[in-house]
Amino acid sequence: MPESPASPALLVIGRAFSPEMAGVERRVEELAREAADVRIAANVSFALAKSAADGWHADLVVVCQHWPDEYTAAEVCAVLRAFPLARLVCCYGAWCGSDGRTRDVWPLAVRVPAECAPRRIDLELEVLAGARWPLPLTASRDEIVLFDSEMGLTAPVVGGRICD
Repeated sequence: MPESPASPALLVIGRAFSPEMAGVERRVEELAREAADVRIAANVSFALAKSAADGWHADLVVVCQHWPDEYTAAEVCAVLRAFPLARLVCCYGAWCGSDGRTRDVWPLAVRVPAECAPRRIDLELEVLAGARWPLPLTASRDEIVLFDSEMGLTAPVVGGRICD
């Protein structure tokens, strides 16, 4: 597997600086000290327009979702088309907990509860570094559970979710 740059280019879409996304915010701030380039965009259109304007490519895209239907299927497809080689993490808040059962806008493989997102981001950085195999966008629920179990979770439950 090819090596990724030592300092990955990071794109954050949405409101990473909200109380619900506090763990994501901390991890993004840590990465900002190491990353070659960090870009933060309030919405998908702005992120895509700015990236297309200067030919920039993200290695890791982190999306912060606070409510169901915050992002349309067309926006998700646009992100996937614009950054086909990037790793993607959709950090969802409490209001989006049932989206995996009631909606199919985001591939299940990229969705992770906001409180577990820092650990998933670290796993995706390991993928970029060539230290682990990637979880495909088309992964089954079994594959997702197996990938996430490698986060070192010892199964404390927070709000009905397994987290660290």
